[in-house]
Amino acid sequence: MASKKIMLVDDDPDMQNIGRIIIQKAKYDYICASTSEEAFEKLLAEKPDLIILDFMMPQMSGDKFFQELTSNTKYAEFRKTPVIMLTARSEDNIDQDALFEKGLAAFLIKPFGHRELINVIQNVIKMSEIRDRNVALQEEIERTRYKYRDLIENANDLIFTLDDQGKVIFVNKQLAKLTGLDSREWLEHFLADLVIPQDKLTVEDAISRCRKGAGQQFQMRARDSDNSTKYFATNLNPLRDSDSVTGMVGIARDVTEKYQLELRIADLESFTESIIRSISSGLITIDRNRKITFFNSAAEEILGYSSKDVLDHCIDDIFADDEAKIVLPPENGKGRIILSQEAVITQRDGRKVHIGFSHTPWLDNENSQLGTIITFRDISTTKQIQIEMIRMDRLASLGVLAAGIAHEIRNPLAGIKTIVQTLEEEVEADHSHREYLQRILRQVNRLDELLKAFFSYARPRPPIRKRHQIPDILHEVAVLLGKRLSTGKITFTEHYEKNLKPVYVDLNQILQVFLNLIINALDAMPNGGELTITARNVKANPSFMDRRGKAYKGPRDEVSFVEVNITDSGVGIRPEHVESIFDPFFTTKPQGTGLGLSIVYRIVEEHGGEIKVTNDVENKTNFRLLLPMEE
Repeated sequence: MASKKIMLVDDDPDMQNIGRIIIQKAKYDYICASTSEEAFEKLLAEKPDLIILDFMMPQMSGDKFFQELTSNTKYAEFRKTPVIMLTARSEDNIDQDALFEKGLAAFLIKPFGHRELINVIQNVIKMSEIRDRNVALQEEIERTRYKYRDLIENANDLIFTLDDQGKVIFVNKQLAKLTGLDSREWLEHFLADLVIPQDKLTVEDAISRCRKGAGQQFQMRARDSDNSTKYFATNLNPLRDSDSVTGMVGIARDVTEKYQLELRIADLESFTESIIRSISSGLITIDRNRKITFFNSAAEEILGYSSKDVLDHCIDDIFADDEAKIVLPPENGKGRIILSQEAVITQRDGRKVHIGFSHTPWLDNENSQLGTIITFRDISTTKQIQIEMIRMDRLASLGVLAAGIAHEIRNPLAGIKTIVQTLEEEVEADHSHREYLQRILRQVNRLDELLKAFFSYARPRPPIRKRHQIPDILHEVAVLLGKRLSTGKITFTEHYEKNLKPVYVDLNQILQVFLNLIINALDAMPNGGELTITARNVKANPSFMDRRGKAYKGPRDEVSFVEVNITDSGVGIRPEHVESIFDPFFTTKPQGTGLGLSIVYRIVEEHGGEIKVTNDVENKTNFRLLLPMEE
């Protein structure tokens, strides 16, 4: 590094010599001038780094020289060159404050030691260097400030600063571009007062947390010049001075368009999901790993599972045994659409249900298969209606058959019965052939009873209905079957609800219903058991069938019924027989005709009621009857 140049301006030769020795010994370059004129010439030629100026000089005093140096534009480049003033006069005779105000670096009074002069020179040079560095730093700061201010002002995001109370003290030009508002409409206002009222607490809370030193991320909404709502995703960070927070800086990005797009997408998804969830058909989506990705409300109702229990689970976990293979496409059949198939599947509680199902491939935008979509519906009611229609068709066929039999057979039977009775009168009482005649007569009577049963289908008698109490009807049945109940080791129990309403029925026909059902129950308990009858008031809306076997909906409002349950602990009914026991001629008894339960079904149906049969887990058979309280 080049040595510093120091110029001494003094008319005293001794002082010049002493100054040269001191300055050169301190390893500085020495320049000397005796007059002010010589000093100005060497100043321009040598460009010293420091000037030592004697206050008392010929031609021009040091005071005048310093003033010329700092004011004349000819020497403008030397205005920042440090100057040390030397004087032998008393301090009180010189206005030092005025000199220092003009930029004088130091004032030294003669006589002084060489070490004192060197210390002053070194300190002044050091201070000059520090000042020059500070000036350079300040200029760099200003350049940086303008640079970053330009970046901030032209940024795409809204940038603002707050004081420690949350008041806006700066906001960039983006405010006008985004909202159409002038910055003056934000400056000196609290940020919490500039957002919509619903977001005020959110902003206040964010400012409070940021004031404690924690950066915050939040969304705020503000009104623009058209009173439309703008959405801003905002980052707020503290500005620190030492350990204290003196303010906050915020960057807010306009996400209005993105938010509105997300809102439209969310509304569309919600609309689509609402449609999917509200449809009456079950809908399940399966990915390529057989995991369930969607499970709508109808699927929950049909299968008995909640969506949260099955999502992300394998479909084999909810379908028993190999049922999943039935409702899913085969491995070699991926991509095929299968429509209108039927299957019997197991619900969560173990009950079986008939479903009609279809499955289609689940494809993405590039037509690649993501999985399978299964749609299905519970067709158990449809199946039941089909069974009812088949049963009604059989009953109708039976009616036609009964009419033909009545016409073609009853007259010959009457003739046979008359001849047998005549022969019986002519044959001696102890004759061996008399027994044959009695057997013939019994068979004729049996055929006659069978024909009467047929007649009930061919020309059923409309019920003659009146109000009757269920306990009274069942008491009549218990009297008729009292002996069998007492000798058959049967525990007979009755439970009736308090204030049980009367039923509106044909007494004789309902007696026939209960007789058939209780006799069947007793037949199912040859070794004894329990027979329980309960009755209670209920509201229900049963399904109905017209005389042609057509199903139709019941009343829109529920109707009042008396529900009667007849339960026995007998051998039970085989599951495969449950749907057939009300069919004409269906029987499991060796000597049965298969008409008893058909008659029961017909009578209950003619009354506008309902009868169903179930087997529980303990193999108990239960017949549930709904008998109307009103017509």
